[in-house]
Amino acid sequence: MKDTLVFDVRNIRDGVFNNHEVEILASQLELDLEDVRFISPVRGTVQLLRHSEDNVYVKAEVFTDIEMQCGRCLEPFEEDITATFELQFTPIDNPEKIESESAEDGEHYYDGETFDISEDARQALAIQIPIWPLCSQTCDGLCSECGVNLNEEHCTCQITDDVEPEETLNVNSPFAVLPQLLETAKSENKSKAKNRKEMISKNGTSKT
Repeated sequence: MKDTLVFDVRNIRDGVFNNHEVEILASQLELDLEDVRFISPVRGTVQLLRHSEDNVYVKAEVFTDIEMQCGRCLEPFEEDITATFELQFTPIDNPEKIESESAEDGEHYYDGETFDISEDARQALAIQIPIWPLCSQTCDGLCSECGVNLNEEHCTCQITDDVEPEETLNVNSPFAVLPQLLETAKSENKSKAKNRKEMISKNGTSKT
């Protein structure tokens, strides 16, 4: 079991897939996302194939377990996420050219004898995290009148068909602000989605 996503080209046999089982801490991948708790290590399989003058083809599948808060009932729940990605690494003689070359054509380059796919794994996993998490597609959420979790209890509140739900709220109820809170949560999640896109847009170039 390998505890890093840094690989040495010298240990990769030519012309055949070299398989590696990996297990690393989420903190090693800088998976620090707001309102997301990583509750298990990142595990997976990485296949490496060296060919044509030390070019390396990478095929990886990584997975982990996370805990989030449901956007409807506000209860924490766990979910497993899995990400797959494929890369091609090319050796380069001048390390100073790595960032400029990668920015131009999106290729991955490495200098020396090692390359690192940590950033690529981080981006691949971050994309799989739902922006508006739900504990279930059929989650009934909270009653806006009494605040009961409708997944666990039967609500006795009456909402007539000819009155808008907002008009039925008891202004003295401590749960009267729930609709506003949920709307605020949606707005915050949109902001988090934007931040996450900015985070995963970091260049995945590998260096030694």
